[in-house]
Amino acid sequence: MNRILMITTGGTLACTPTENGLMPTLKGVDIMEYCAYQDADIDICDFKLIDSSIMTDDDRAELAEIIWGNRDDYDAFIITHGTDSMAYTAAYLDCALPGFKKSIIITGAQLPLPQEGTDAVDNLNLAVKSAMEGYVGTCLAIYHRLIPAKSATKMETEGFTAFESVIKDYIEGTREVPAGEEKLMEKPVRKVGLIYITPNLDAETIAHYQDCDAVLVLVLGAGGMPKHQEAAFDALKEKGVKVYIKSQCIYGKVEAIYEAHSGVNKYIPVVDTSIDWAMYAIMFGVI
Repeated sequence: MNRILMITTGGTLACTPTENGLMPTLKGVDIMEYCAYQDADIDICDFKLIDSSIMTDDDRAELAEIIWGNRDDYDAFIITHGTDSMAYTAAYLDCALPGFKKSIIITGAQLPLPQEGTDAVDNLNLAVKSAMEGYVGTCLAIYHRLIPAKSATKMETEGFTAFESVIKDYIEGTREVPAGEEKLMEKPVRKVGLIYITPNLDAETIAHYQDCDAVLVLVLGAGGMPKHQEAAFDALKEKGVKVYIKSQCIYGKVEAIYEAHSGVNKYIPVVDTSIDWAMYAIMFGVI
C-alpha cells in the first residue's frame, strides 16, 4: 500500500463558521474524519491554516522543501489547499520539482467539509484514492477529475467544477513515472511581469516593465495587438527583457495567421499551458 503524506494548508475545505465569517480551523486529524479510506497509510503534516489568497511564494518554496525532504519516505503527497491560488501552487511545485517521481495531488473545495451538500468530501476522497493507486504526477483533484498542474486554471468562484484544463487533458488512471534526474529548484528570483493587452494600453505604461527580466503578454485572439504596442514591446526586447506571448482566450494558441499578428514571429509563444503555470515556468527558466 502506498505511503501518503497529507500536508494541510487551510482553505475553504478546512473552514468552520466564526463571528467574522468562515475561517480555516480544521487540522489534518479533523479532515481525516471525513475520509472514506480509513485504512489508507496516511501521515499528517499540518503546515498552515490560511486562506490561499494570502499564500506566498515563500510558503510554496517551503512546501517544495517539505515534499523533497520526505521523498524517500512516502509514495505520494496530498496537499489540502484553498481554491483561490491552488493552480498557482500546483504550477510552482511542478516547476520547482522537475522530474519528481512521486504524485503531488492538491485538493480543496468550494464549501467547507462540515457543510451540508459540500463538494469537499468527494474531492478529498478522490485525492486519497488517486494517491493510493499509483503515480499521477502533479495535479489537482477536483470535481471527479484529475487536472495536470501545467494546464489547470480556476474558472468559477462558486461552482463545484471550479477548475478546467486549458487543453482538456485530464488524467485517467496512472501515468508512467518520469525518467531522468529529479531535483529541487531554488526559489526563483527572476522578475516577471504580466501584461493584458487592451486597446487603450499605451507605450508609456508598457515601458514601466523595463526593469523586469521577462514579461508575459496576453494578446488578443491568436496573437494580435495594436502596432504602437508592438513597437513598445520591441523596445523592451532591445533592453534585454524577454517577451513571451499567450492568448487571452482560455482555449487555443497564438499563431501568425494574419499580417497583424507579426509579433508572434518576434516573441516567444506560450501554448498548451495555463497562465498560472506559464508565469512560474518563466520565473524558473523552464520555458
